[in-house]
Amino acid sequence: MEIGLRILAFGIDLAFCFSTLPLVMTGTGWILEKLGGFALLLIPFWFVLFFVWPLLCLAIPTGIWGKSLGKLLCRLTVTDYHGQPPGVWRSLGREVLKFLAVGSGLGMILTLFQIIYQGGTWYDHLCETKVDFSPYVRLTQTQKNWRKHMKNR
Repeated sequence: MEIGLRILAFGIDLAFCFSTLPLVMTGTGWILEKLGGFALLLIPFWFVLFFVWPLLCLAIPTGIWGKSLGKLLCRLTVTDYHGQPPGVWRSLGREVLKFLAVGSGLGMILTLFQIIYQGGTWYDHLCETKVDFSPYVRLTQTQKNWRKHMKNR
């Protein structure tokens, strides 16, 4: 079950990153337009931004909270071996290695094999992180009161 959730979370993350990329490119294009002739020197920045934006878009929330948008929706959490969020640098390394694994066909097959049979991936082992699934959601006091009210009705 976890492999399906991890693939779904990764798909949601990629869709979010690449759907926000045109907004980022438009914003930087506006900045380059305001710079005038100096902007020609910064055009290679766009090519770098195209590859760096998805990494930053996934690594920063994962490093700070242990969850990206896809992991939040699938109730997955990335932690280090002490149970804390991994930190930005460790999660950035994790995301770079993950993109290298997914970008190469053999790496993707190896990653799927490791998730199925070993429960973790090689990039999780290298970065000393793990992905946890929390199936239960804690209810707030208002939700508990509402359920009690509806049950006694």
